[in-house]
Parts: sequence; C-alpha cells; structure tokens
Amino acid sequence: MEPATPVNPKQKLQQADGCQAAESWELSKENYVPVRTGRKKAVLAELTDPSDSHTKQALELKRRELWRAVQEYQGDDPLDPWLKIIKWTLEHSTGGKTELQSLLESCTSELLKVPRYKSDQRYLRLWIQYADCLPDPNDVFLFLREQQIGLEFALYYEAYATFHELRGNCSAADAVYQDGIKRNARPLERLKQKLSAFQNRMAQRIQRRIQEEALVGGPAPEEPARASLV
Repeated sequence: MEPATPVNPKQKLQQADGCQAAESWELSKENYVPVRTGRKKAVLAELTDPSDSHTKQALELKRRELWRAVQEYQGDDPLDPWLKIIKWTLEHSTGGKTELQSLLESCTSELLKVPRYKSDQRYLRLWIQYADCLPDPNDVFLFLREQQIGLEFALYYEAYATFHELRGNCSAADAVYQDGIKRNARPLERLKQKLSAFQNRMAQRIQRRIQEEALVGGPAPEEPARASLV
C-alpha cells in the first residue's frame, strides 16, 4: 500500500499577542495523545542491538505481517489493524518520526472513506498524532473542522487550543475552547477545566507583566514567539 499524500501546511500563523505558553508541545500533548511511557522488556531486548541481522530480520517479518493484516482485513472495524501496526511502530521505531508520519498519513487518508470514523475518538487521536509529526499542524486542525472529524470530542479543542497557545495566539486559543464548550464537546466538564486552567495562566502572565513594568518603569519587552512546536 502506497503512503497517502500528506496534508501540506499552507496557512500563515497569526501574530503573537504577547502570550507565551509555559510548556513545549512535547509536554502539552500528553493531555490528549497517548504517550509512550516506556518500552516493555521484550521490546528493549529486541532493540538492544538493532544492527544484529537476526533482530533486523525478525522486526522486518513482524512489520510485514502487520501490514498484511491491514491490507487483507475483512472485518467490520478496519481501524483496528491500523492501530496495531501504529502501536508496534511506536514501540519499535529507532529512527525519528519519518516512518510513523508516513504510516499515519496512509491510515488517516485511507479511513476517510469510512464515514462512521468521523465520530470515533480513536481516529481523531491518530489525526492528532499525525499533527504532532509536522512542524506546523495548523492545516490538520482546519482540515478536521472542514471534514467534521471528531468535533464532538473535547480532545479536538484541547489539542487545537494548545497549538494556538504555544504559538502565542491566546485570543485564538480562548476562542477554540469557547467553541468546544458551545458545542457541548465531551467530556464537557474536562474541557471547562482546561479552559479555566488556561485563563488562570493568562491572568498570571498579565499580573507578572504589570509587576515587571512597575519595576522597570516602562513596558516589559515582549516574549519572542516559539519558532516551532517540536
């Protein structure tokens, strides 16, 4: 199966409005993307010497087996074999995000033809994982909105708002949270808590800026916008 064409970022980022997120994308995404917390002993053993010919052969055979399961699947949940190969790739990949990105591109594009997955949070998580592979994921979030993918889940708004906050566009981040609450995205209470935490961070930053200005006798210098998410 050939990898699908990636979503190419085209939108220009909005200018920073003086707000800088305190955490990097890598830390913040833990709120909404399953994070690999550690490899199992068996996986570590397999990867101890990836140059070993037997190890490389075993890994390649397993990879082919998982791909075959995707290609030959005849059940009623074609997302399931994709989840398995993506999980395996996360655990066994030793070289950056290139392989994972290609896999996620293929999966998300292939399953666009299955309408019910637009309301499946598992599918939305894969799109967000794909966004995390890109230096500028804004177009991914715009595409999800246009295609009505995952808009009933708080997950979408938390991820998109975090992206805006990390780029210094706090007004856009607030608007995204408010939109999710207006749509009753679920779990709604969690989304409201995220908005409250965001607003508290903004209030603290404003207070810090006021204090800094009082100390130096003039406006505090603007914090530079973060150049990239990763």
